[in-house]
Amino acid sequence: MIDTNLIEKVRAYCKSIIEESRCKDLPFHNWKHTKDVVHASKSIAYNENLPEEKIEELLIAAYFHDIGNIQGPVEHEDLSCEYAQGFLGKEVYASHRIENVLNIINATKLPQNPKTLPQKIICDADLAHLGKKNFTTRNSMLRKEWSIFNDQKYTDEQWINMNIDFLKNHNYHTEFAQKNYAQQKKENIELLQVKLI
Repeated sequence: MIDTNLIEKVRAYCKSIIEESRCKDLPFHNWKHTKDVVHASKSIAYNENLPEEKIEELLIAAYFHDIGNIQGPVEHEDLSCEYAQGFLGKEVYASHRIENVLNIINATKLPQNPKTLPQKIICDADLAHLGKKNFTTRNSMLRKEWSIFNDQKYTDEQWINMNIDFLKNHNYHTEFAQKNYAQQKKENIELLQVKLI
């Protein structure tokens, strides 16, 4: 059984931190992105028949996975893990389950190298937008965020080439994501390539 009371506490805690920090002003890594990752994680998990105990750990990790962005993007997963560990420790969550949550959060580090099914699911959920029709919009939000907040500025050509390389080198890890996101990702690559002509 999923402890819905705990998940609700996690949601409220993570939302308050994200909405009261620099993340509220980030065009991409904001509360909407966290909600999207949680939603995609849940959807993929049920389709992959992940046991409920593992779904609980996955959802906790999904809420916490980008919270470290409150101090900036560099190695933010480490801070996300610290927050998750502190919160779950106070909730007297079992230590082996806290370890699972932290491993799921750490799996989102790029380049992705997930080992377990929950880790594969969060990786696919975190980059689900690569294989969605709203990719162009989300991608422009990411470019804006990198430019304004990370001082990473690119010409149109540099940005497009970098994204083509990233999408071509990226693979979805779960059957569900391969079935539901891979074709649109291919089309998104083609849309990027057209812009270079």
